[in-house]
Amino acid sequence: EVARSRNLAAYVSDPVAATNRFNADVLRATTRRALARYDGPCMATNPIDRCWRCRADWATDRKRLAQCARGFGHRTVGGAAGKLYVVRDPSDDEMIIPRKGTLRHAVIQDRPLWIVFARDMVIELRQELIVNHNKTIDGRGAQVHIIFAQITLQNVQNVILHNLHIHDSKAHSGGMIRDSKRHYGLRTRSDGDGVSVLSSSNVWIDHVSMSSCSDGLIDVVNGSTAITVSNSHFTDHDHVMLFGASNDSPQDAVMQVTVAFN
Repeated sequence: EVARSRNLAAYVSDPVAATNRFNADVLRATTRRALARYDGPCMATNPIDRCWRCRADWATDRKRLAQCARGFGHRTVGGAAGKLYVVRDPSDDEMIIPRKGTLRHAVIQDRPLWIVFARDMVIELRQELIVNHNKTIDGRGAQVHIIFAQITLQNVQNVILHNLHIHDSKAHSGGMIRDSKRHYGLRTRSDGDGVSVLSSSNVWIDHVSMSSCSDGLIDVVNGSTAITVSNSHFTDHDHVMLFGASNDSPQDAVMQVTVAFN
């Protein structure tokens, strides 16, 4: 019920006006005059990338990204209010008491966090990765591959997934998995999506490369809303995106998703 209330609060009552504002922002970013201000090896041609990508200080000012979401997910700031958390350990051996320095330990914390990676790594998930509220998983500056199980956002708000390679996710039978610092419980079977968004709001998926998952690459269901999927690459897959699990689901009446520049 709490998640539903948050989703209703995130719903935009005039989606046409919101879409018109987004389109005007795109037009401003792509005019000849705007593009002429940029030269050199980096050229950002949409309003999201223009917000951060060609800035020389992006690595020291990572949280500027939190100002850059557009579309229905434009209020998403992820873990901007929190500290940096550096993932140094690619292992995923403990589902109930995750080891410090792992991605699983980072995402279950109850406080806002901006999660970055110490180096290139391949994270082989043993079970679905359940992400808590107010998190940014920021793979910029490293090649980060998350494989073998899905990323799940369930009943949460305010999550950014950025610059990640997510692929080869498989269905898993479930088990005891921690979903926050204070709670763990029995999870049933996961489908093998790349990213599964259930009853969540203010979610931004940007510059993510996804392929070869057992089910959908991105599933957005159960009344989720205020979501943007942008600047991402999807390949080697059939069922790429699912928005709403059923045409008859009344809770999906509030679902608003922007898909742009992919």
